[in-house]
Amino acid sequence: MNRNEEYQALLQELEPTPAALDGTAERALRRRRRDRRLRLFGVPAGSLAACFVAFVLLVNLFPPFARACGTVPVLRTLAQAVAWSPSLSAAVENDYVQPIGQSQTVNGITATIEYVIVDQKQVNIFFTLEGEGYESLSAEMPEFTPRQQCAVLSSDFRQPPGTLLRFTLDYSDNDVPEGFTMTFGVTGETGEEAEDRPTAPSRSILDEPEREEPDILAEFTFDLAFDPTYTAQGEIVPVNSTFQLDGQTLTVTEAEVYPTHVRVNVEGDPDNTAWLEDLDFYLENEDGERFDSITNGVSATEDPDIPAMKSFRLESPYFADSAHLTLHITGAKWLDKDMERIRVDLINGTADRLPEDVALYSAERSGNGWLVQFSAPEEEEMHFHQLFSMTYYDAEGNEYSMDSRSTMTEPYIEGFISDEAFDAYRAAGEGRFFEVLPLQDYPYEEVWLCPVYSRTTQAEVPVTIPIK
Repeated sequence: MNRNEEYQALLQELEPTPAALDGTAERALRRRRRDRRLRLFGVPAGSLAACFVAFVLLVNLFPPFARACGTVPVLRTLAQAVAWSPSLSAAVENDYVQPIGQSQTVNGITATIEYVIVDQKQVNIFFTLEGEGYESLSAEMPEFTPRQQCAVLSSDFRQPPGTLLRFTLDYSDNDVPEGFTMTFGVTGETGEEAEDRPTAPSRSILDEPEREEPDILAEFTFDLAFDPTYTAQGEIVPVNSTFQLDGQTLTVTEAEVYPTHVRVNVEGDPDNTAWLEDLDFYLENEDGERFDSITNGVSATEDPDIPAMKSFRLESPYFADSAHLTLHITGAKWLDKDMERIRVDLINGTADRLPEDVALYSAERSGNGWLVQFSAPEEEEMHFHQLFSMTYYDAEGNEYSMDSRSTMTEPYIEGFISDEAFDAYRAAGEGRFFEVLPLQDYPYEEVWLCPVYSRTTQAEVPVTIPIK
């Protein structure tokens, strides 16, 4: 079945209109703020385009519509695709989607690249995996020809067959190319493995991680070409506005506005005493519409030459027809330059300095290594943030790297934490989380850790910067 036939079949599935949807499309369409020109991509415009745009509006504005459409598989997966990102939801609402429709079947597994959402700096590839007899299917991290200089974010593993998955490619210093070849393997679980697999022996967090590679059931290669209309979309807005925050001098050099996100580029003054690690900020247009920082994807990129972030991400106002945009900066997270490394006395369980509100909970020896635990307040309910990097040093400056780290709502107690320490944790109440650092095969009694940040700042009066 080709794409046209698929969409026509979809329209037939929607007739007659379910009672829960009767009149809903007309009401939603009357709320539209302006007419939008539809790009058709080779699909007949007519009722198909209208249905497509109306559906995205209804999913976002009317939960009963989404529930009523739950029995239509294609619409259900599309609803999932537009729900997790405000920017991508707006892109789909504005018909900013390039259908692909490439499908391959290997060893009984079918992979279909459904569509992409792409602009000058980001590629979002949406695809499905199907296969009979599997409880879940997973896509391994892809490889690209030619090799892509970008960050790659993968979709969730072990999803039921037919789930709409995604790969996101985020480009920092170069632009999205006209196309590339993408290859990825697929693994799967039938449910029989758990019954046949012997019971695994108990393991400590200090044990070497198991690296058993899953069996690749099928491998797929797709040649993807991107419409230049999309890859050219983006605008760089010079700002060059300098401001003071917590005694530090920062300059917003420019803003990059793309359909999928906004980048705010910031430089710190060389005389600053701290590196900028994060910003609390948002954009607002003349209608009071607010665009917050990215929460599901790349939120910032670092400067390769210094331990500071240089580019921060926001949801995009690209489709909002904003005449004016104002940046509001309400706080920041810093790494003081004299806290790039901190000394921890493992024997006595003390630290010379620690990041703000972080406590050294325990340091316990185990075999040839150590288990070091820190606690910190949750920023939001069940929201954890990283406290230390994976790199650490000994007294001679030799570098080591952790294979893993863990974040928990309670301290790790198996064989390490005393009853008194655990009772003290219970008495302290909730609202804190624990970062557990396993120092494997580390025999020394002191270690130098690298904090991700040292302190945070909340602006008494938000810094406001006109963007346009």
